[in-house]
Amino acid sequence: MADDPDPIKKKGQICEANFFTAELALQRGLKEEARRLFGLALVDCPPMFVEAQAAAAEVKMLGGSP
Repeated sequence: MADDPDPIKKKGQICEANFFTAELALQRGLKEEARRLFGLALVDCPPMFVEAQAAAAEVKMLGGSP
């Protein structure tokens, strides 16, 4: 659940939720939805999160700019 009273922890949880939901969308062939969710992950992920780097790579692979 991405609903923590600590705003920093909550942002990290939202980052992870968006990233993994994007991965699922990508597996289902929903490229535009995946790109949208990876973009949201990029906004919310702290730079030190591996999901931030992975989301940037996925957006690039999908033809967008991180």
